[in-house]
Amino acid sequence: MKKINIRTIAMFAAVLIILFLGCKKNDILAKADSEYEYLPQDVKQSCTVTETDFNSWFKSGKATENGLVEPANSVTFPHNNNCDFYKWSEQMFLWITSPASGGAYKSGGTVMESPVFYNVSAADKNGNRVLTPHAPNTIMSAVGNIVQTGPNRLPIIVDKDGRTFEVESQKEHEAVKNAENKSVEVGSIVSNANGLHSFIDTKGKLISSPKAIIDSKVHPENILQEFKQGNKAVFLDSKGHIVDTEQGQAGSSGALVAVNKSLVYYITMVNDVYAYFLTGVKDKKLNGNQFPTTAAARDSILAYAKANGLATPPDPDALAMELKTSWVEAKDLPNADSYITIKAKVPVYDKSNPKLWVLTNKSTTTTLALVGAHVVGSVAGHPEMIWATFEHQKNSPNTAYSYRDVNDKIKQVKADSGTDWLFNVNADDTTKNTQRMTVKNNTIIIDSLHPELIYKPDVKRIMAWGVASDTIPNGEDKTPADSNSEIISINNAIRKMLVGNDIRKNYLLIGATWTFGGAQPDGSSYPYGGTPGAAIGTGRLANSTMETFFQSQSSNAVPSKTDHKAVTSCFYCHGYSLTPGGLSHVFDSIVALPTNKRNLLKIK
Repeated sequence: MKKINIRTIAMFAAVLIILFLGCKKNDILAKADSEYEYLPQDVKQSCTVTETDFNSWFKSGKATENGLVEPANSVTFPHNNNCDFYKWSEQMFLWITSPASGGAYKSGGTVMESPVFYNVSAADKNGNRVLTPHAPNTIMSAVGNIVQTGPNRLPIIVDKDGRTFEVESQKEHEAVKNAENKSVEVGSIVSNANGLHSFIDTKGKLISSPKAIIDSKVHPENILQEFKQGNKAVFLDSKGHIVDTEQGQAGSSGALVAVNKSLVYYITMVNDVYAYFLTGVKDKKLNGNQFPTTAAARDSILAYAKANGLATPPDPDALAMELKTSWVEAKDLPNADSYITIKAKVPVYDKSNPKLWVLTNKSTTTTLALVGAHVVGSVAGHPEMIWATFEHQKNSPNTAYSYRDVNDKIKQVKADSGTDWLFNVNADDTTKNTQRMTVKNNTIIIDSLHPELIYKPDVKRIMAWGVASDTIPNGEDKTPADSNSEIISINNAIRKMLVGNDIRKNYLLIGATWTFGGAQPDGSSYPYGGTPGAAIGTGRLANSTMETFFQSQSSNAVPSKTDHKAVTSCFYCHGYSLTPGGLSHVFDSIVALPTNKRNLLKIK
């Protein structure tokens, strides 16, 4: 009897162990599934890719784990509906992040590290930038911040209502217009106990109804004039309103640190077609009215390259592309094996003063992990280019959003929570994105009494999939849920068809934007502002690693055709013109590539 009891107990214990281990295994699998199914899986399949089409993207003709993807054909781009733009975006991202070796891709790394792309340098003291070709076994250089500028190439700031403005910095002998519309030089600015500002002229008299004098030509109503009041700045618009800013000073830009204590670094690149087109335009041999969108424009670029000793582009049908990428150091990075990595040189800062990091003339080589990418390119019918953005899935928590399910019902998704985010230590405690680091004159200023707070980032992606929560996103999608469903469904489709442990499964398309019929952008988002110049697709797009502190609120606070500063799009900074220099912030400042013709002239 005793033996039976022992045997029974032993068997019972074994069963318990098996059940425990089984449950534990199921828990682990469930966690893995939930990580993989970070996106809603019951979403309406409003934007998908067939398996046949997806296989055709791969060089081998079949999807393989981390296989080489070919670029989308931008010359024959169909542009029939939103999904065509999102497919183009996905294919281009998979292309640039493909492991590449042999043939034109001699990098041994990814396609964006190959000779197909060039690094764009930071501007020198004269404002010039140079293109550095990606040669095999060479190491790219990254910078510690990106400068945020608007359509007039002026610094931008955001006010406390989420509206975006450009700023003209204070000049010597700064003046304003008074109530009689006469120019009066400002001597000083004083504030009363209630914080109201008064402008005083050089003779000590009060200036009545002061209004800013704006020099810039593109949408001057969206520009502020900066005045100094001691160590503070006062911003005045052309109607006489003082604008209360959310953070930062004019002329500054924010820097960001991840939870692994790495600064976020940035690399800007252009492809060979862009570089040759730019060189031909500056050589006055190619038409520079707009980026190439046709076979004829492509052929003109190829002919110019051949005539001037430039290597033939292996992927000319990709047309002109510009990439802006964001990176963190891979050291101490959670889930480090889920990131695409490169070796790169990063700047060294003197951090002896914890509140003032001073840029030195030194650099160090480290391994960087890709956290974000803007993928921008010209396509048939769209010289304004497609503007797409991608992020690693563990970057930043989303705020709440909606989507349409397979039963055609709108469902709500709560804001992300938890602590396992790269740019947020506790999503539940985050009320807004707080800029704690300001870059000015090659120095990072820690804007806090407690500099250690920079290592506790609190970033959120305010509009999860690039559209506001309370408006019609574009002509095809009548609700935000419909637009969000397109982005979610294309992400689900791509992730499910990527084979095995393809590292690109860890990156998400956040959205893409363009204008109707390739119209000249007017800086607004659909349905506000001009038509057809308003941004469509996901017209309120932002990347939490690049537009971190310039994300608009997820609502249209100013739904007015004459005041759309709160409903701005990518084209607020990159629009108002279809010229390459009007769209690209780097085009005008890049120095043309050397050609055989120029080299011969130098020899003579």
